[in-house]
Amino acid sequence: MDNTIVDIYFFTGTGNTFLAASKIAQILESKNYKVSVSDIAKSEAASINLSHIIGIGFPIAFWNTFPIVKNFINTLPNTENATKVFIFTTMGDSSLNAASNFGHVLKNKGYKLIGASSFLMPNNFIAVQKESKNIEKREKAYKQLQTFAKSLTDTDIKPVKTNSFFKLCFVITNFITDRWKGKLFQKIVKFKIQKKKCIKCGFCAKICPAKNIDFNGTYPTFKARNCQICMRCISYCPQKAIKSVLIRKTYQALNKQEQEKCFF
Repeated sequence: MDNTIVDIYFFTGTGNTFLAASKIAQILESKNYKVSVSDIAKSEAASINLSHIIGIGFPIAFWNTFPIVKNFINTLPNTENATKVFIFTTMGDSSLNAASNFGHVLKNKGYKLIGASSFLMPNNFIAVQKESKNIEKREKAYKQLQTFAKSLTDTDIKPVKTNSFFKLCFVITNFITDRWKGKLFQKIVKFKIQKKKCIKCGFCAKICPAKNIDFNGTYPTFKARNCQICMRCISYCPQKAIKSVLIRKTYQALNKQEQEKCFF
């Protein structure tokens, strides 16, 4: 097993988790680790290299995460080599210990959990704050990420714990988020294109991680059941032409240069 190579897999909606993954990669590279960073939406779980250290990062959604992330984690191959893995999540409020709970899912597959932590980042919908507050949150999170990344290089690995309350919460939130792709939840969120604002650029279809948006040169259309509700499309539409009954205001973490690194 090569413990100097780290493969980080991330999923991001508004960009916070990509920034966290990039920060962890930067810190590990400064410690002479060779690090790759890959989008979960473009990765095959079955093809990961079990001889490397694996990092998995994702946003918290309803105190859990998105179906696309859970599918990636659940389909990771079992390992007999105690492959080292760490979990990191970004959140707008609370995670209910989701990072540790997903870490224990991987422990049951034979992985050796070397770290699991959540980081408070700018809230990406409803309670979106001013940019000055968002900058403060990011800077604080970056300091915590630095401490976390350095801890991954320790030879003395501390056990990552959870408890019965958080395990119960994990079961409940898993049940709910597993049903996000059903028609009921799609109707509740109900993304729509505002044709008066839409410039038919097709950017939303290009960056949709679930390929849930069709674009044929006219107006984008949403499919019936595949939406992850990650808010990537509504956050990064250049004309703010996508609206939702539930989501009125979103925050985007990535600038244009970072979008190109992350999405393409």
